[in-house]
Amino acid sequence: MKITYPLQDAYTLSVEEIVQSFITNAEKGITQLEAENPIKQFGTNIYAAQKRKSIWMMLLMQFKSPIVYLLIAAAVVTLYFKNYIEAGAIGVIILINAFIGFLMKLQARSSMNALTQIAVKYRQIEPHRWFQLFWMAACVLQI
Repeated sequence: MKITYPLQDAYTLSVEEIVQSFITNAEKGITQLEAENPIKQFGTNIYAAQKRKSIWMMLLMQFKSPIVYLLIAAAVVTLYFKNYIEAGAIGVIILINAFIGFLMKLQARSSMNALTQIAVKYRQIEPHRWFQLFWMAACVLQI
């Protein structure tokens, strides 16, 4: 069975097929030399740290969306026709949307920080097993 990378529909494959496609042993793992070959071929699988945005910038970025622009235009039009209740409702919807998006961004930031800490801990313990696990996961998930 020939498997191409990145794996397409990896969820349909059995564990044995995936292990065979990586030409490895599920119990022993791979050697350091075998672990370096995919790095040469595919490159490293490292999350590049980005410059952190301030909390205020994250909040302001929630208003940068075509749908939000459309809602703001709708609010302006309803204010022009003196429908203050509808304009207020649209404004509340815009604020709720921004608040929910902001909370999701904060959660994603804290999740990435936690994953980075876990990666550092495991990389220090067993570098060859850690690399094998995440290289296989990257191929399966098409990262």
